[in-house]
Amino acid sequence: MQPQRSDNKRTRRRPDTRRSGGSATGVDSMFRVFSDQTRLRILRLLQNGPLCVGDLVDIVRAPQPTVSRHLAYLRRSGFVDTRQHGLWMFYELAPAQNALHSKLLECLAVCTRSLPEVRADAVRARSVRRSGGCCPEGRRLMEEFRKENENVHIRLGGNRSF
Repeated sequence: MQPQRSDNKRTRRRPDTRRSGGSATGVDSMFRVFSDQTRLRILRLLQNGPLCVGDLVDIVRAPQPTVSRHLAYLRRSGFVDTRQHGLWMFYELAPAQNALHSKLLECLAVCTRSLPEVRADAVRARSVRRSGGCCPEGRRLMEEFRKENENVHIRLGGNRSF
């Protein structure tokens, strides 16, 4: 799939045959995502909107190469997409590709409840989101995401889960 472009924005999604979940490799890959605490923490943070690597490094308090490696794994597994704004790359949750992927995302809050770092991550993430993060496009992108979710919430008439 070619990168999609609109103005200065670009969204990338790598083609990945493992996303189908039909093969053992796809299922294995999905469960490996949930077997690592750092990946779970990153996914939980991305449920509230896109973040750049620098923001994730600040929030998770892990070295940049470690965070980047986990983000690359999450992309290959189909859980994360990227959106480029100028020089900045933002990471966001990818839409579920199948029923298993959807159910795993639903379980994310329960899976992360037992991780002691998640509460501290949430506090740091609120601070980063309020400030707009480390990237110049961060505040605008986070605001767009918030408005999109409010519109979806209004259309569906449901309760916000975050």
